[in-house]
Amino acid sequence: MRVLLAAAAALVVTACSSNSPATTHSDTTGTTSVDTVATSTPTPDSVAVTTAPTDATAAGDDAGGVQPEGFTTVEATITSADGEVCTVCLWLADDASLRSRGLMQVTDLGDPVGMVFTYEADTSGNFFMFNTPTPLSIAWFDRDGSYLAETDMEPCLVADSGECERYNPGAPYVFALEVPQGGLAALGVEPGSTFELVPGTKSSLGLPCVSA
Repeated sequence: MRVLLAAAAALVVTACSSNSPATTHSDTTGTTSVDTVATSTPTPDSVAVTTAPTDATAAGDDAGGVQPEGFTTVEATITSADGEVCTVCLWLADDASLRSRGLMQVTDLGDPVGMVFTYEADTSGNFFMFNTPTPLSIAWFDRDGSYLAETDMEPCLVADSGECERYNPGAPYVFALEVPQGGLAALGVEPGSTFELVPGTKSSLGLPCVSA
């Protein structure tokens, strides 16, 4: 599993190695995502982000990793504070069921560099890492795609989800982006950056991102 996670982190680091300034695209339907790994019965103040249960979740790849299953993909643009634009392919958690699964039990992201949780309205729920084996970094963005906060999240592999640390940006958000821990900076995520979904790039289940 360590090899798979290292490879995923490497993909994030190289995802935008040749950024160039560009105009970003806006998607008014996107909403913020909630953290991966939520309990099957999330607490009222938390946003469930769990990776899929074993029976519904993921298929292992040739190396034995567990990838998200039942999720579509989408392209997004991240514009850094200095105007550089990074276009990435992400797993998309855009409804309550998918957000409740998130990256739970996932050890291999495959081609996408992370997962984005989207909401149709401002939310303020917490994220927690119950049954999520992959160390993650998360960044939150508001309804306009403006950067709010980011933090690192550690796996919480315990029997009681109530023992898991909660993570929250301290402000209403509509997008939450999760990537392998330490991978946000390589994508241009930083104070002053913005995040937008690219219209027309939502792909079918299990298929890689498509260009608009």
